[in-house]
Amino acid sequence: MKPVVYLIRVMAVLLIAGLAGPFVWEKVTGDYFMTVTGISMEPTYHVGDVLVVQKPTGHDLEVLGEPVVVAFTPGDRTTQYVHRIAELTPEGAVLKGDNNDVADPSPVTEDHVMGTPRAALTGTAAKAYHLTQSWLVRGVLAVIVLLALFLPVRRSPRSQDAEAGLNKAADIPSPETVSS
Repeated sequence: MKPVVYLIRVMAVLLIAGLAGPFVWEKVTGDYFMTVTGISMEPTYHVGDVLVVQKPTGHDLEVLGEPVVVAFTPGDRTTQYVHRIAELTPEGAVLKGDNNDVADPSPVTEDHVMGTPRAALTGTAAKAYHLTQSWLVRGVLAVIVLLALFLPVRRSPRSQDAEAGLNKAADIPSPETVSS
């Protein structure tokens, strides 16, 4: 196989792995991906960063200073946000964004916890993640990958001539098979 075709096929396989990576990660670990939409956690997290949120343990509101993902309505990802634990009270944990001057008005309980950030995708990685979440982009990439994987390999004229020469040599009877 030509080195260029081999390289294209390797890149196609890596692209498939990259596209499947978040899906596989979610299925294997139970984590999910959350996009930061506000500035309350700057400079730690910026708008557009993608957090890999791990499942809650039931003890996520016990360590001061740890970031935690919570939702106004328990279990509702549309109302979720990430802040740090600023204070522990008998009613729950008081949270505060890194970029906020004051703490959140109401304490949260473990029922509000969606999880804790395991990792953050920033910059180019976050942009690539967002780009690949579009079904249009996924479709275009799928077509490109399929073309790359099934790209026919054309042989150079030299290799075709050499193969033809081998075939002609195979058609010539050997002296042992020629009868007199």
